[in-house]
Amino acid sequence: MEVKDYNLLNVGVGGQGVIRAMQILGWSAMEDGYQVRTAETHGMAQRGGSVASFLRFGTKVDGPLIPRGRTDVILAFESSEALRFSNYAGPDTYLIVNNKIMIPPTVTKIEEYPKIDQIERELKKITEKVYIINGTELAIKAGNPRTLNVVMIGVLYGLNKINLNKQTLKRSILKFVPEKAKEVNEVAFTIGINKGKKLEEIIYE
Repeated sequence: MEVKDYNLLNVGVGGQGVIRAMQILGWSAMEDGYQVRTAETHGMAQRGGSVASFLRFGTKVDGPLIPRGRTDVILAFESSEALRFSNYAGPDTYLIVNNKIMIPPTVTKIEEYPKIDQIERELKKITEKVYIINGTELAIKAGNPRTLNVVMIGVLYGLNKINLNKQTLKRSILKFVPEKAKEVNEVAFTIGINKGKKLEEIIYE
């Protein structure tokens, strides 16, 4: 089934592979025959600053920036970044949120930084479709915490929230990761898919 217009926002902090995830998904969408538009914003990305990548694809896509409130899925590699970019979410948006909180060095009062349950409550004021996952733990289980971005892509696919071919995604992952990291990323993709399928089972129970 063809997609007319699909809007995905990846958010996180520098070093989490947010931009690489957008590249993997964007290339997959092009290989599957869709028009693709991308954009990115980042602050001090190399120092753990906020990073966001916008991906739009479909049979008819206008510009790279997603209208606020119109995102189909937000993949949040870091929990508080989901809150920061929540104005892009609407009642029909799915939020897939890694439960990892990375407190930036600019925060002096750590006790005042939002906890994961507070973040979840705030997000659910916008949409009920909020899924908190242990993405970093799953990446470690795969063999390398730096595979978090591929784990998140796997969860997205396993949840059936992106209409791209599985084999195309796999080829794209292998295209964009270093040679020595191909095997561990294949494992991460599979682990993510399995996690996504479990979440989907819960949704339809």
